[in-house]
Amino acid sequence: MKTPRPTSWCCRAITQRVETLDTLRKLRHAVEQAPNSILIANADGNIEYVNPAFSATTGYAPEEVLGRNPRLLSAGSTPPSVYQELWAHLACGRPWRGEFLNRRKDGREYHESAIISPLLDEQGDITHYLAVQEDVTERKRDEERIRRLVNFDALTGLPNRTMFASRFSQALGLTQRSGQHLALLYLDLDHFKNVNDSLGHQVGDELLMEIARRLQAVLREEDTVSRQGGDEFIIVLPLTDAQQAAHVAEKLQVAVRRVCKLGHHELVVTSSIGIAVYPEDGREFEVLAQCADAAMFRAKETGRDSYRFFSSDMQARSLRVLHIENALRSAVVLNQLALHYQPQISLRDGKLVGVEALLRWQHPELGTINPAEFIPVAESSGQILGIGEWVLRTALTQARDWAAAGHRDITVAVNLSMVQFRHAGLVEMVEQALAESGVPPRMLELELTESIAMDDPEKVIAIVGRLCDLGVRLSIDDFGTGYSSFSYIQRLRVHKLKIDQSFVRDLAEAGSAQHIVRAIIGLAQSLALETIAEGVETAEQQKVLQTLGCDTGQGYHFSRPVPPAQLESFLRGQHQGTT
Repeated sequence: MKTPRPTSWCCRAITQRVETLDTLRKLRHAVEQAPNSILIANADGNIEYVNPAFSATTGYAPEEVLGRNPRLLSAGSTPPSVYQELWAHLACGRPWRGEFLNRRKDGREYHESAIISPLLDEQGDITHYLAVQEDVTERKRDEERIRRLVNFDALTGLPNRTMFASRFSQALGLTQRSGQHLALLYLDLDHFKNVNDSLGHQVGDELLMEIARRLQAVLREEDTVSRQGGDEFIIVLPLTDAQQAAHVAEKLQVAVRRVCKLGHHELVVTSSIGIAVYPEDGREFEVLAQCADAAMFRAKETGRDSYRFFSSDMQARSLRVLHIENALRSAVVLNQLALHYQPQISLRDGKLVGVEALLRWQHPELGTINPAEFIPVAESSGQILGIGEWVLRTALTQARDWAAAGHRDITVAVNLSMVQFRHAGLVEMVEQALAESGVPPRMLELELTESIAMDDPEKVIAIVGRLCDLGVRLSIDDFGTGYSSFSYIQRLRVHKLKIDQSFVRDLAEAGSAQHIVRAIIGLAQSLALETIAEGVETAEQQKVLQTLGCDTGQGYHFSRPVPPAQLESFLRGQHQGTT
């Protein structure tokens, strides 16, 4: 028979139970009335409980989420590393604190701060996860507004002086590491004061906002434009030389010059730009800024709506290049370009075995322009594609005429630039030009420099293979100046190595030049390739090349580049020595 428990003990038990139930009620009320979202998930990560604040924040009723994984809230923009860190903490029994970008039921995204803790049983095993979350979207917006006020111009939204200083430092560091140039531009609107005085500051502000948008549209992602105050803007262009800066300045001025429609007003404004270049004009921001500012005032003094470099030499070179670039656009149409041909002579029997087509430009005002000056301009401006196609078609037309006259054993060599070789339609263009000319493909030789050959080896091998399949011959120009390997040359389906003239020039002297040329010829012979030496200017150089086993020579010793009509003596086999 059990001993009855004392009445006092039963009273204490009942009191404790009542107190426990009261505590649980308080806890339940606290959880349900808490302003923060509270979520409890089981060990598998499926939701078992959410409080009313969760539903208010997410838009999901409890019955819509119970039994589901919390990932249904994810907007897909939280970095995976956040989740990796979260589970690493929970797996060790430690709480995690962080932020998510989540999506409400209606599709709106919101930022949420969360504290997620593992709940453990008496044995220390995880039974549940407790998440207490807070919608911090407004706080984030406030922080972003403060950040923009600190770092960006309130009117235009452009980086302010503080942000620009940071961006300039980054751009300068990048430029210094790469060993390249950097350009700093000061842009000032011409007669902007007249807009404010005549139309009011509101119109002036609207004009500044529109100009800011236009400037940003012209620039690259890595460039930075900042409003320094009033109508003055400063621009940093990393990895940009003087000529590239001049191009940007022209584009900026064209953009500014377009009609601005502001309400009932149509305004046309111009700008004056000063340009300073690192490292020539300075190595620090303060120095470059002073130089660019001085150059901008010089542009104002010389009539506005123009740009000026701080350096007079740089300004002159820039104007010269821009003049050449503009004139080059119409050079083909106006028949100012012509091809001259330099004979390539067999060093075994003195016969003409080929010619190299070399571009010449005679401008009515600028006179004869050296290819070394205008071809880089054509490449940087993109005009080389059209000009290169014209050269190929013109050379093939001339080859057709020679073939019709019975001269079918010569090759016509045409140079390819890096820009042409990178163009996706190169092979198709060559194929079409050959088909239209009717010239046997073996009469055409395409020359690519060793630097082109090494640009993207696998891609080059594929393109060279396709060109070889057309039946044309290929040679590597300037050979010996690059870093191509023996194994690479083996895989490259070229027919000829062209020995650079820098080695030929020193052949008559005892030194390394003869050893280099001998090595190149030996390499070519081992690969069953032909060799041709360019820049042969003396009989002594010719004699050394013959002794070393070079196949062909080209240079002033045999002939300067000449118009087609002057090649008749060579074509008739009547070579008489130096011309």
